[in-house]
Parts: sequence; C-alpha cells; structure tokens
Amino acid sequence: MEYVAFGARGLICLIFVVSAFGKVRDRAAFTEFTRTTRILLGAALRRREVSRPAATWTGRVVVAAEIAAALLVLFPVTAAAGLGVAAVLLGAFSVAMVAALRGGVSTSCRCFGASTAPIGRRHVVRNVLLICAAVAGLVAASAAGSPPLAGMVITAVAVAVVALLMIRLDDLYELFAAPEAR
Repeated sequence: MEYVAFGARGLICLIFVVSAFGKVRDRAAFTEFTRTTRILLGAALRRREVSRPAATWTGRVVVAAEIAAALLVLFPVTAAAGLGVAAVLLGAFSVAMVAALRGGVSTSCRCFGASTAPIGRRHVVRNVLLICAAVAGLVAASAAGSPPLAGMVITAVAVAVVALLMIRLDDLYELFAAPEAR
C-alpha cells in the first residue's frame, strides 16, 4: 500500500506542477486559460457568458489550488489534504467539461496550458483516472509506511511515465486516432 500512496502523491504532484506552470508560463498562456475558463464556467453554470473578471479570478484560484495540491502532497503530514484538494479540483474540471460537451460548447483544453485541442471525452476520462489515483492515495495513506528506496525509485519512474502520457494525451490522440475521429 505504501507504493500506491507514494505513487498517487507523485502523480498528483507532477500533474499539478506541470498544469499550473503551463497556465502561468507567460501572459498569453494565462490569457488563453482564462478565456477557456470563461467558456467552461459559463457552460457549467448554464449561462451564455461569464464576466472576464470572474473568469480571471477563477483562473487565479485554480492555479493557486493546483500549486497548493502539489505542495501539500509532498509531505506525509499534509498529503491527505493535498489529495483531497486534487480530487475536488479534478471533479470540478470534469463537471465543467461534461457540461460543455453536453451543451455543445466547443473550446480548447488548456489543462496544461499549451494544447489547442478541443475538449473531449478523453479529457473527462483522464480526470476521472486522476480522481481515482487521488482517492487510492487517500485510502493507501492510512496504511502506508515508508517504502524501501529501490521500490520508491521504480514507483517514481512508473509515475513519471504515466504523468507524461496524461500530460501529452492530446498529442497521443492525434497520433493514434483514426482521421475521421479527429
């Protein structure tokens, strides 16, 4: 169980660090992220539009929460709080995406800042898998001890590979999806 807890914490940390950085790496990236936030927030609230200040404020809160989750999971004492914050954030992202998809609203997924790929079910599935990882980490944390170093290294490598696949999901989709599915 200690590997599950360690792996979940590592995965959430990597995902949220890359996600937050991708959104704030420069002014243009944050502007695009808040534009997407405005659209998704409007879809989730079943409104046509959400004000620009509300979307900017929400974007700042999202980035702060992502950074907080990444920092909290680093330490065993605060790991449960970080995993909880991550699960709630991912749940909110998923609700907004599903609302947009059901409402026929099209926007790019700015999950990691740079992608211009339109949101799709694959993004919701990715979020659900990350929620499962956070919950598994919460459950495993109660029984976790300190895993041996060799096991931690192997787990860290596996986590890095999984995180990379999740972060580059849109590129993988473009590479492997049938032309008519794009």
